[in-house]
Amino acid sequence: MARNLRILEYTVPESFHGKTVEAFLREEGYTKRLLSSLKRMQYEENGVICHGIEKNGKWVFTVDRLSIGDHLRISILETEEEPSAPDFPLPLEMVYEDQDILLLNKPAGIPCHPSPGHFDGTLAGAIVYHYEKEENIRPFVCRLIHRLDLDTSGILLIAKNQFSASFLNEEMQKGQIRRRYTAFCIGNPYQRVSQMAEEGTLPRGVSFGKEKIRIHAPIARTVRAEMRRTVDFEIGQDAITNILSIQFLPEINCSLLSLELETGRTHQIRVHLAYIACPLLGDLFYGIEENAEVHRNGNGETSVPSIERQALHSSSIRFIHPVKKKEMHFSIPLPADMQTVMDVGEKAK
Repeated sequence: MARNLRILEYTVPESFHGKTVEAFLREEGYTKRLLSSLKRMQYEENGVICHGIEKNGKWVFTVDRLSIGDHLRISILETEEEPSAPDFPLPLEMVYEDQDILLLNKPAGIPCHPSPGHFDGTLAGAIVYHYEKEENIRPFVCRLIHRLDLDTSGILLIAKNQFSASFLNEEMQKGQIRRRYTAFCIGNPYQRVSQMAEEGTLPRGVSFGKEKIRIHAPIARTVRAEMRRTVDFEIGQDAITNILSIQFLPEINCSLLSLELETGRTHQIRVHLAYIACPLLGDLFYGIEENAEVHRNGNGETSVPSIERQALHSSSIRFIHPVKKKEMHFSIPLPADMQTVMDVGEKAK
């Protein structure tokens, strides 16, 4: 069985001559926490003791100084001490994979990770199963860089080692990972917020221009239900959703939306669309009954297509690769159930 070992090698450039090992590695994206772990890392390879951080073939302190042309070797060894997920045999639809990252197309109805009520049968467990049972790499720790709700489909970014995880998590915290979603909502958001603005009832934190809407409204847990979220300007966490384009399909009273998140709060898109009274199609959790008037088409009917989940799909992602330091961009098409909604709307014209 192959052990899970990632080795990264660097040649010190002139710009880091005289600077410390730590300074160089911090510039490459290593966090202090990861460096602390690497300083303690030690393993045997072909009878030779290897260390997490080596300079020119020898163990080195992170405060040691570098010279131009020095060779740094970083060994990132996964250990059994890392938490994992119960394995689960599920075919994975891979969008991209290399030594450091994995991108998957997550199907709707599969939870990302173990949680109360969903300990088994998770995507994290399926990833562990793939690498440990099919690729014979052990141990494998699934590190999700972002998450999708149970019934949300689409592209998901996973780090395959501790360095990739630390780099990408920092990028996520800095808002450098750009994610776009495709969704169907009930009604026409642009008409709705325009009407609210004319009536003087535009919700706090909502602004809009030509066919674009920005919702800057903090989100918090509700008091009554731990899983439910709501907009709360007093105790909520900062949350920003941008609706970049709107294609209204009047015959089914739905809009096809392209959205981009600046933050990643639980249920963010679902909460923000309900906040402007245009909940996601199929979202029974946030499909607010008192806003039923916006669910009707021009004939006063409520003939919207049915879908067995909220119509939300993570359609694209853009980020800097942790090792290559190049911008990566991936996009995937709509799943079959959402494409059916689109087809119904197009045929009804």
